[in-house]
Amino acid sequence: MYRKRVLVVEDNELNREILREILSVEYHVLEAENGQTALKVLQEHKSSISLIFLDVMMPVMDGYTFLDRIRSDRELSLIPVVVTTQSNSEADEVTALSRGATDFVPKPYRPEVILHRAASLIKLRESAAMVNQFKFDRLTGLYTREFFYQKVGEYLTENPNTDYTIVCSNIVNFKVFNDAFGTIAGDRLLQQIADSVRNMVGENGLYARYGADRFLCLVERGRELQDRLAMENHSGKPDNMKNIVMKWGVYEITDRSVQVEKMCDRAFLAADSIKSQYNQHVAVYDDVLRDKLLREQAITESMETALNEGQFTVYLQPKYCLHDDRLSGAEALVRWIHPEWGFMSPGEFIPLFEKNGFITQLDRYVWERVCSLLHDWKQKGYPDIAVSVNVSRADVYQADLPETLSGLINQYGIEPQQLHLELTESAYTENPNQIIATVDQLRQQGFIVEMDDFGSGYSSLNMLNQMKLDILKLDMKFIQTETAKPAEQGIMRFVVNLARWLNLSVVAEGVETRAQLERLREVGCDYVQGYFFSKPLPVPEFEKLLREQTVHSMESVCYPQELPEQKVLVVADADPDYRERVRVTFSGMYQVVEAADGQSAFYKVQEYGKGKVLAVILGMDLPNDGAAAFLRTLRNDPVLWRIPVLSAIPPEMVSDEFVQQLDTDDFLCKNHPMCDLRRRASRMIGLTDCRKKALDLENEACRDFLTKLLNRRGLETAVDALRLEDFPVAVYLFDLDNLKQVNDQHGHEAGDALISSFAEVLRRNTRASDLLCRYGGDEFVVILRHISSKETVLKKGEAICREFNGIPQANGIHASCSGGVVMSSQDEKFTQKLIDRADEALYQAKRQGKGICCVWEAPEPALAMSTH
Repeated sequence: MYRKRVLVVEDNELNREILREILSVEYHVLEAENGQTALKVLQEHKSSISLIFLDVMMPVMDGYTFLDRIRSDRELSLIPVVVTTQSNSEADEVTALSRGATDFVPKPYRPEVILHRAASLIKLRESAAMVNQFKFDRLTGLYTREFFYQKVGEYLTENPNTDYTIVCSNIVNFKVFNDAFGTIAGDRLLQQIADSVRNMVGENGLYARYGADRFLCLVERGRELQDRLAMENHSGKPDNMKNIVMKWGVYEITDRSVQVEKMCDRAFLAADSIKSQYNQHVAVYDDVLRDKLLREQAITESMETALNEGQFTVYLQPKYCLHDDRLSGAEALVRWIHPEWGFMSPGEFIPLFEKNGFITQLDRYVWERVCSLLHDWKQKGYPDIAVSVNVSRADVYQADLPETLSGLINQYGIEPQQLHLELTESAYTENPNQIIATVDQLRQQGFIVEMDDFGSGYSSLNMLNQMKLDILKLDMKFIQTETAKPAEQGIMRFVVNLARWLNLSVVAEGVETRAQLERLREVGCDYVQGYFFSKPLPVPEFEKLLREQTVHSMESVCYPQELPEQKVLVVADADPDYRERVRVTFSGMYQVVEAADGQSAFYKVQEYGKGKVLAVILGMDLPNDGAAAFLRTLRNDPVLWRIPVLSAIPPEMVSDEFVQQLDTDDFLCKNHPMCDLRRRASRMIGLTDCRKKALDLENEACRDFLTKLLNRRGLETAVDALRLEDFPVAVYLFDLDNLKQVNDQHGHEAGDALISSFAEVLRRNTRASDLLCRYGGDEFVVILRHISSKETVLKKGEAICREFNGIPQANGIHASCSGGVVMSSQDEKFTQKLIDRADEALYQAKRQGKGICCVWEAPEPALAMSTH
């Protein structure tokens, strides 16, 4: 269970021991022998320390100096301090309290009094913290949105003759920054921007963090305001913020009866209006934006009436099959013909309906209208075709979505495969688990699911890897961009081939030119739609096409064919019986090629080549050390090195040390059932040919910019992919002991060189399958898979520390790192708790002397730690 942390600062070892014995019954006790050491402990653990017991008379730094130091720090000053002293002098007590102490207890200690005081002060601090959480943003220290609203109301009431302006801001592409550099760097950037906001507003205004990367200010109105805001983007920034661009929205308060929330909304509306304008940084809420709001309000007030009066109508845009150039289906698009406003642009009302939730009612109207049309066409004897309808993000969250759609199918007597369901990939990014479950249920009911707008978001490849689909629909802008490039420079062929591998059909929308059509035909696209063939048509005109054109019937729908050429699986093992069992297991799936030694196995791989060899099953007991020789030769080959290898290990060779040295993608003990081999090999092949291609393109967002190790986001993704077979794992947390000193004395370039040097040490001391992450500025997380020996784990940590500590650095810098490690059990899932335990072990290592590694051990019964 989680235990609150208490810091005891006392130079007398006996007194520290007494306090530790008293407090450890309820708390996790940290210790420091003087004020200077205590400040270092606070820097490492300040967010988790609940209370400090402080002796006044100490060497190096006494208690009064310590109180002065923490009182100057906004965060540390919130921690309550109990002063302990043998003096009962009222003057000493007043001095301590005046310098920031919270309470005062005399020596000798009375255990019950100590425990009651500690519990009361911690409870009082937590109550105050809850109030502060309402008032102040935890990350930046600015007001929260709700408290800002309250304070603005008070300002406006108390200063009726002063003109005020609401100013909002947000960071351009903050999400990209967060993904590229990690959340720690993102948080640091937000803190720096908060400091800039404080400096800009000064003492005569208010400031708050609205949420995420958005900030709010209340300032007195002045002519120079816009110039001041524009200058924020061009001067006075720290070096690491030079490329950060802010967009500012300004709302001048003229009507104080408007709710403060609406004032802020209008300021944000102004900022959003220049989001895509490169050289425009400040926008003022004016009549243009006011007219836009009034227009949206008018549309909102008219939408229910429009639906009831039949103002919405369905248009159909034809789809054509590129294999025979025949009409193969259509996409249903909604149009609004208003009696006063005329033909309304979908780009105007659809985003608004998605925002206010009316899109769910409109979608259901379109679904029913399309089902009715399909029923009518069937009655008229028209050819069976499929019509695609849009399923919005809001629809996915409706629990009755599958029942609603199946009910319409039954009501109109049509087949579910006639109604194709288009979901946008942005729906996946918001709630992947929800959409995956919904898609599975819809496909089980017989519906065809299309992923719309593919290529418009960064998450597409990850989505393909996790969600079962039928059709991939390429985004119009993606088509236009890719067809404008030379064929060898684009990725469209790769995307179509990836779809082939996943057995998906491919539809391209927005085809407008002959050149686009021919490029799509060349790369193997299945279906197309766009103005080159036909604009969206009213129902009567589309029915005329059905009567006059040859239709590509649903029975001959051109779904992608299976790969025609059988792929090769190489099995290299000295045992002919084992090779025969592998051949029988994969018969009908792959062409199994056998080899009895390492050299002939590599020749077989070379003979069939990278494009045809899917994987190698390698017996690790090949004669003459043949397995090791095969792996060295394969991994050094510039063409074949990526072919995945599954090692089959004889039981007598299995050990932690042996597994640690393997350079293979997966392994099994050789007494495995063949069904396990089939499952593991198939999964490995699938990951290699599909997932790795996807991860290659997304890799940059999950990598630390400097070291190319995983960043926090990458670690989370990799941890989520851990399998049961990977456990138990060892989780290390390493810390570079003197990085701050190096940065201060030699500059950040030297610090970066030190960080890069440590990353190389980690690479040299781990396997390719282990997880390496730069967790923070000077912290690194390493996860070793499938390891259960504490001795091996400790030796590995000590080897890493020893190698790094011995590397000579430029400028006479002494390199040093410390480490903590925790081992999971076989059935223990990976959680933040493991990293927290590694952190405790790291702290123990630093206390014993920097440059070593410690293993965390469970307390029994009091807190305990291995002291290796």
